[in-house]
Amino acid sequence: MKNIFAPVILVLILILAACGDSAVNVSHSEHSPSPSILATPAQMVTAPADKANVGEVDNSTRAIAIHPEGRLLVKPVSKANAASLGAPSCYGLESDLRWTGDYEVIWEPASGEAPVKVIKFPPDFEIIQQNDSPSTMQHFNFEKVDIFAYVPRYTDCHGLETYLFGISDQKVFPISFEINAGEIWTTISQLPHHALQAVNEELIVAGGYGAGQDFINIYHFRYDPKRNIMVNNHTDQVKPKDMDKILKTEPDK
Repeated sequence: MKNIFAPVILVLILILAACGDSAVNVSHSEHSPSPSILATPAQMVTAPADKANVGEVDNSTRAIAIHPEGRLLVKPVSKANAASLGAPSCYGLESDLRWTGDYEVIWEPASGEAPVKVIKFPPDFEIIQQNDSPSTMQHFNFEKVDIFAYVPRYTDCHGLETYLFGISDQKVFPISFEINAGEIWTTISQLPHHALQAVNEELIVAGGYGAGQDFINIYHFRYDPKRNIMVNNHTDQVKPKDMDKILKTEPDK
């Protein structure tokens, strides 16, 4: 009996072994496609981009201050681009607009005389606003000088870069900040959503705030008309949770 069935058993074993090899091959072909089928990194990078983020040429005026003697304007020197921010972050919402380019501040006298360049912004200058309307500079008056504050970005992760300009006796000039004796800043960083305030001939500025800081600096500036500079009289230190008790919160725009 053993001699009769031995060849049959051997054949069955060979058939089963062949079937097992075939099953392994099918499984491999279903779940491991050849490299030619997979998308390469270059193909993934060159996929069509969102046109809203590509940007378009926009040479429009980005900020304005109206004065009886003329207008203060933020405009591109030559060419500037505008694009949507593209993704929400602490710099703004996805639908916000971002401008980059070669910008300057110019003064247009009401008399019709030729415009005068006040300052040129640095190469990495950028503007982020919620719409394409020119922003209006905040206005103060100290020592018979009209002072305008320009903030290129409406919000920020830590602090809003802020520029000051003065207008007096038909002259226009940038105003710096003297934090300590001999320590002069051309701009100052102010806490987002807490507007600059003028109280008793002082300009009060809440400084920026970053990770690891226990306090926020509150600067009290007085204007020095002889040097065209804001001089820091003293600095208060306030805990972040107490900020709304000290300064007004800027309303949402």
